Amino acid sequence: MVFASPHFLRTDPNGNIWVTDRGAHQIFKLSTEGQILMTLGQKGIAGNNESMDAFNNPADVVIAKDGRIFIADGEESTSNRVVQYSKEGKFVKYWGGKGTEPGKFNDPHSIAMDSKGRLYVADRMNFRIQIFDQDGKYLDQWTHLGAPSPFGLFITSDDMLYVVDGINRLFIANTSDGRIVDRIEGLTNPHAVTVDNKGTIYIAEITGTSVKKFVKK
Repeated sequence: MVFASPHFLRTDPNGNIWVTDRGAHQIFKLSTEGQILMTLGQKGIAGNNESMDAFNNPADVVIAKDGRIFIADGEESTSNRVVQYSKEGKFVKYWGGKGTEPGKFNDPHSIAMDSKGRLYVADRMNFRIQIFDQDGKYLDQWTHLGAPSPFGLFITSDDMLYVVDGINRLFIANTSDGRIVDRIEGLTNPHAVTVDNKGTIYIAEITGTSVKKFVKK
């Protein structure tokens, strides 16, 4: 298949592949063979903060262990929200809206989930990471990670949070308290990060369109 402008690539607990296509305003669930298993959103139709079946530049997606789907909707658009769907792809709820107060967003750019099911949202233009439960209840916010602006998030199975700042750094923090335990400097416009089960780090950089790989010694 051909994407309009793919943004983030994720896998779910069953090994399926999820792609957010901000250009088409859609999210795709794919098998490892590339077969489309589910499509959310309407091709080329931009939604708004109240849409139940349309998105506006959806940025990222994360899948819970029970199959529930959570979408960060609204990169550089009029939408600023998190949208929840059932594992069958049925609309459940959304929360957010544009603003600076807790629970509001200005460019929700990435979303991740820890082992307790808490959701972490990179609220990019508010320069913070907000934390919610799966019902959308605001729990906390961190402003010390990804300064000046958090771009991409990833949480490992041992609950370590990886954050790239869009400028030149990767931060590694413990989700239990937000404490930074390590960092990598000297990157070039890092946009997204992922970590495999061996602890190898992969960082996608916009400038130079490169992927950097870091291996533990």
